[in-house]
Amino acid sequence: MKRFFLIIITFFIFFIQALSAYAEPAKVMSIHYDDSSSLIFINIQGTDNSSPGELKISRLENPNRIYFDIKDSILIGDKQQLLFDKSAIKEIKISQFTTDPDVVRAVITFEEGFDVSKIKLITVNGNIIVKTSNILIGNDYFNPIYDESAVNRPYSGITANSQVVQKVSLPQSGGYSAPGSVVADIQKAFENSTLNNSDGKTYDSVISIDLSSNLKLRTKYHINGYYYKNGGLLVSGLGQMTASNMFFLTEPKRLVIDLPNTYVDTKIRNKELNLCPDNACKDTAKIGQFEYNKARIVINSENAEKYIPVFSADSQSMLVINADKLNHTDLVSTVSNLNKVFVKKLDSKTSELILSFTNPVVHSILRNDTELNWYMFNVKSYNEQELIKTLNNTLYKEFTLSLLPQIGVRGSMKLNKDDVVKIDQSIDGRALKITIKRTVPDKQAEKAIIKKGITKGKVVLDPGHGGSDYGAIREGINEKDITLDVTQRVASILKSKGYKVSMTRTDDTYVSLQERVDFSENEGPEVFVSIHVNSAVATEPFGVETHYYHDYSNDLAKVIHSHLIKEIDTKDRGLFKSKFYVINHTTVPAVLVEMGFISNEKERAELITDKRKQKTAKAIAEGIIEYCKSQSK
Repeated sequence: MKRFFLIIITFFIFFIQALSAYAEPAKVMSIHYDDSSSLIFINIQGTDNSSPGELKISRLENPNRIYFDIKDSILIGDKQQLLFDKSAIKEIKISQFTTDPDVVRAVITFEEGFDVSKIKLITVNGNIIVKTSNILIGNDYFNPIYDESAVNRPYSGITANSQVVQKVSLPQSGGYSAPGSVVADIQKAFENSTLNNSDGKTYDSVISIDLSSNLKLRTKYHINGYYYKNGGLLVSGLGQMTASNMFFLTEPKRLVIDLPNTYVDTKIRNKELNLCPDNACKDTAKIGQFEYNKARIVINSENAEKYIPVFSADSQSMLVINADKLNHTDLVSTVSNLNKVFVKKLDSKTSELILSFTNPVVHSILRNDTELNWYMFNVKSYNEQELIKTLNNTLYKEFTLSLLPQIGVRGSMKLNKDDVVKIDQSIDGRALKITIKRTVPDKQAEKAIIKKGITKGKVVLDPGHGGSDYGAIREGINEKDITLDVTQRVASILKSKGYKVSMTRTDDTYVSLQERVDFSENEGPEVFVSIHVNSAVATEPFGVETHYYHDYSNDLAKVIHSHLIKEIDTKDRGLFKSKFYVINHTTVPAVLVEMGFISNEKERAELITDKRKQKTAKAIAEGIIEYCKSQSK
């Protein structure tokens, strides 16, 4: 009997060991740094989140460093590292140390004499926390989320799969009308996933072995689900999602989005999903393994051009949805503000723009042949003056931000068809890096302006904002509406006095800053006046300001401002030499008037009255008239 029990126990132990040997390894996703509490967080996902196993710190020299191994684990994506400034700790990086057995190694490099005892390893719900002394992060770690130059990497470890391999060629232009043969090839791409072997050859068939558990660990992103949610297609997975060019095809109409370095779980490939469960439309979606490490999303819809991709703050999922059905309250739970903007020139054709936010941002990217737009759905405010100041004289000088009621903020920039765009997101979701490579150097890409001579008695008036650019907003009152009303009143007064008046916009339409400058330069006026409403975070500021930039605009600013102070009973906030885009780039005397603060409750109530609007218009018009008369003497 004892021998029988011994055999049973031995078999049980062997069985448990066998299960452990074939258990799926844990997935090391990413490293993050929390500067508020000096913690480095290593995110791990696996079948058993109770513990990442025993963690033992070992020390090495030349350079001085320590390391610890995360056993039975696979690193998703490339090796990752964080660099630190003004600290004894210089670097932490994680990489795949071995694959048989599966071990991820974390290495921390530090200066000579650093006290290793200051580093503590803590495990929480299967994740690893590295507690350090206070250190300052020196570089933001960015992950690409949209890359028009993205290429599939040759994962040589993938040698067999259960799919039929075939080559498929597709048009890459949205304006291309696909012939029937191409349409048939596209359909085949979803019936039989196209899988190129690493040697680049094409085979009629390959060994029928399901390597899905290994494949997903050798690509950057693994899609394990797609669902109908909030009126759109929600794609979710593990790792780091990156989208490349979107394009449209016809007959039938559909949107195509490619995800390079992505593996689609075999259980969900090519299953058609109805995007209108209420039968209000016939829109459907499919996800296929287009190449061995590229996924393809196809939305079939008569309104395919209205679908947009919305990226989550953690880059783990994407919602593809008809913009008409978009409700930002379903997307975000926290409000964020744009607090800093940075520009770095890489070469004559390439520059980086970094937008830094107070909280993780949920956003969407839309690119066509002439323009790049991205929508930040939970961003509520930004400093326009600081933005213009930072972007002036850079590749991004034509970049504009505009508030969209009930949605957030839209960023826009004109592009050439062949310009290459790459957008990265920081690991904490609080920064976006937009890199644009122009097809020609920046100076050559500037639009030529056909200048006319100055016409005496001619005035260009510029109502601030317009269209999708609402300007400052408070209590449902929009700056763009006030500026248009007041500007029209100024124009009416000037015309009655015999002046020739042109306006950069005469209705509620969007006009970019450069378009306003071009308009003025082509008109050749004697003066240019831009009319705005001020705003501040605090509610206390009130009063009028007049801004100029070039010295030859100083006299015009003085005259207009004096009339504003004489006519309107409010605080005199004075003259400012400011580098606003429209008054910096126009070559005639130009000023920008801030007629009051929409953020001040009392002044806001006055700004929307006919009395205040008419007094403001009268003051600006009389200032222009006095200035023009002084120039004719």
